[in-house]
Amino acid sequence: MTSSHTRGRLALIAILVVSSGAAARAADEDTPVAVLIGDAVAEYDAGHYQEARALFRQAHDKVPTARTLRGIGMASFELRDYVEAARTLGASLRDQRRPLTPEQKKHAEALLARANTFIGRFTVKIKPESASLFVDGHPADLEPDGVVLLAFGRHQLSLRCASCAPTEKDEDVEVSGGEHKTIELALAPAPPPGDATSGGAGANGGSVSQPGGERDTATVEPSHAHLWLVGGAVAAALGAGGTALWWHDQQHQLDICRNDATAMHVCDNESTLNNQRKTAIGLTIGLGAAALITGGAAALLWPRGDQAASPAVACVPTNNMVSCAMRF
Repeated sequence: MTSSHTRGRLALIAILVVSSGAAARAADEDTPVAVLIGDAVAEYDAGHYQEARALFRQAHDKVPTARTLRGIGMASFELRDYVEAARTLGASLRDQRRPLTPEQKKHAEALLARANTFIGRFTVKIKPESASLFVDGHPADLEPDGVVLLAFGRHQLSLRCASCAPTEKDEDVEVSGGEHKTIELALAPAPPPGDATSGGAGANGGSVSQPGGERDTATVEPSHAHLWLVGGAVAAALGAGGTALWWHDQQHQLDICRNDATAMHVCDNESTLNNQRKTAIGLTIGLGAAALITGGAAALLWPRGDQAASPAVACVPTNNMVSCAMRF
């Protein structure tokens, strides 16, 4: 029992000594690559995969080879970082700098196949091509073939484009492992400034577009319709005034004709004057009513933003004429 306990303590001390020596040498930038790799292998054999990967990466930064990539991939697989494992193991099979031996290649291929069962491979087609792709809020790290590798679980793909409307589009992706899918993300270019579809009111008071793309007809301005109605009311009022003068003139002519009539001299055009008088009365009343209606409509449509008083046209029949006035 004591002998077994002693051997366990000695093994633990040996591991700690190796680890301490490796850490000390890793801090020295002049440590030879062979020493870094030897320490990385020792850490890996001891089950210290974080330390092993760090040392393999330091060796790879100094002298990148297929074998240092394989070491990074092996440590990443043991750490369950399957995306990094698939990325570096695949790179180790392609790298021709100190290429893998047949046995190492066979081992890397088998480990890569296992890593691929724990990740998803996604081909993301983006539009416009100038847009930027993000994964979980970080810029996407694309593989040489343009594929995005994603680990187990839920992820968010985001397409961002400053010159598009909207400027960002998100899509959630659930990764079950082993899948290879194609995803399309597209954003539409923003409309030119002043375009009615851009969400703002146009030059003539267009409708306002809501964020969801629907148009809010409740906030549509009446454009210049109120001005046309005011013009119509003024024209009708002036016409009513003119016909009122004609009415007054015909009434005057009819009065003269009747006053000059005697037993020997009859007012022979009384019928004509009376018909013209009735026509003038009808026109005056009709134009006056039109002025009132169009003036009232203009008052209803007049913009209230500046709190200006609404215009109104009033025509009042008086003795032998109609008086019209407009108030703003």
